[in-house]
Amino acid sequence: MKKIFIGIDFSKEKFDATLIKAEGLKECAPSVHEVFDNKTSGYRCLAKWVKAHADGCAADAWLFCGENTGAYSIGLSNYLYASGYDMWLECAYKIKHSAGIQRVKNDKADSRAIAEYAMRNYDKMILHKPQSASLTCLREVFLYRHSLVRQKVALTVRRDEKRLTQEKSDARAFMSFTSKHLITEVNKAIVKCDQKIKEIIASDDELREVFDIITSMPGIGVQNATCLMVYTDNFQKFDLDSRKIACYYGIAPFGRQSGTSVNSRPQVSPFANRMIKSLLSQAALAAIKFDINVHSYYQRLIERGKHPLLVHNNIKNKMLHILVAMVRDRVKYNPDYVYRTNKEIV
Repeated sequence: MKKIFIGIDFSKEKFDATLIKAEGLKECAPSVHEVFDNKTSGYRCLAKWVKAHADGCAADAWLFCGENTGAYSIGLSNYLYASGYDMWLECAYKIKHSAGIQRVKNDKADSRAIAEYAMRNYDKMILHKPQSASLTCLREVFLYRHSLVRQKVALTVRRDEKRLTQEKSDARAFMSFTSKHLITEVNKAIVKCDQKIKEIIASDDELREVFDIITSMPGIGVQNATCLMVYTDNFQKFDLDSRKIACYYGIAPFGRQSGTSVNSRPQVSPFANRMIKSLLSQAALAAIKFDINVHSYYQRLIERGKHPLLVHNNIKNKMLHILVAMVRDRVKYNPDYVYRTNKEIV
């Protein structure tokens, strides 16, 4: 049972920590607060500070909790995991909307709110576990490639707009020439990223096995496969539950009903990772063209009068469920194979 709760509010250079001692859901002593440097020396100072205020309470009764802020929170989280402490990285949105009315807004108050959240909800905690070195490297290269693609699109659109809206001039010629040069260089960098992604996957047996399985499905290419592995921690993050992954992707429909006045049809939620959702949308379009089973399914629903967007979302759901089943069963795609869902297994 946890008795010491440490709420951590991260920033780039510092982080605030508030320690709460509790018995059950009640605080049994005044909270304490301190600020530390967001680097290794600060991590060590945090551990010593907590130990000094724990009053002999064993380390297995401590729970560190912080908002998942990416690069700012990963250093301390990995340090605490390596040191044997329990660290819980939670979604900032969930913490904010569980705190009730907050009239004070500063780092100290935020760290206390996080500690209180951990105290009241620690039975729902999901302990932090670092990604493997290969998966971390794969994630960094994948996101870097994504940023390069966005830069390429921005340069191309800007160049083409000037061609359509401006008459010939020295300025337009200069922008066209430099844009062409930059786009060429960005394309070269994207190709190098693709090569690096393949090298990273090939160097790790587990990544290579999962990659070979999911790319055997028509429509799933290198980028979609990499995206799936990165955001599901190589299919370990969501316990191989396709419904949870579909919810994270933003393709699971949810209805709204209240009394007699609110009763809307199920729709997908905007609370999703839209970047990875767009990649899966492209995979669904490719599967409709090249997978005879998916194509026939698409045609059947269209003939029934279903909206094309609804059909596309159904296909994305179907593909995701099949991909999870393939990874779970360790089999490659087979059009005649019957993939069982988690619900059917239970």
